[in-house]
Amino acid sequence: MKINAPQIMGLKEAGPIINQIIELQVQELRVEKFLFTSEILVDEDLSGIDYDCTEFDNCRFMNCRFDKASFKNIRFKHCDLSNCSFDRCYFNQVEFISCKGVGCRFQNTTMKDVLFSESNFTYSNFGHSKLHKIIFSASDFSHAFLAECILKEMEINDVSFNGSDFFKTPLRGIDLRNSRIDGILVSDGFKELEGVTVDIYQAAGLARFLGVVIK
Repeated sequence: MKINAPQIMGLKEAGPIINQIIELQVQELRVEKFLFTSEILVDEDLSGIDYDCTEFDNCRFMNCRFDKASFKNIRFKHCDLSNCSFDRCYFNQVEFISCKGVGCRFQNTTMKDVLFSESNFTYSNFGHSKLHKIIFSASDFSHAFLAECILKEMEINDVSFNGSDFFKTPLRGIDLRNSRIDGILVSDGFKELEGVTVDIYQAAGLARFLGVVIK
């Protein structure tokens, strides 16, 4: 599947991110065409900001809030976003490359043309989100919360969803054969699994939902 990559060009080296953002907020301007490198922020509130054509390289944002922010044409590379909140955000043409986002919150978020590659987002929360044209590649989403999501046009390759929660999230049309889904959680009626593509070994594991014992 082909998705639209972020269009990032003409970047300028930025000073300390918190100073830049405060100044732009006062002027009611967006964060645009910046390159942020090796920034470290802890417990900062960066909510409600529009980010466009910007790259974050080797940054650490620990337990920061980006709620109701907009990210368009953005690349996060080698960043640690653990325990950050991106609730009710909008992501369009965004890449997460070799990032760590353990415990990140993306609830009620809309994503389109987004790539997660070689990243660790274990225990992340995508509840009630809309994900369209997303590629998950060589990443760990074990124990993630993906309940009551709308998934459309997904490519998933070499990803761990072990122990993840897909309650009321239809998986029809999604190919999980190259990924790991041990211990996933679904509703009692198993309707989430209708139309999903799995291999024979995964099917044997999913048979437990039906009370079938395969020997």
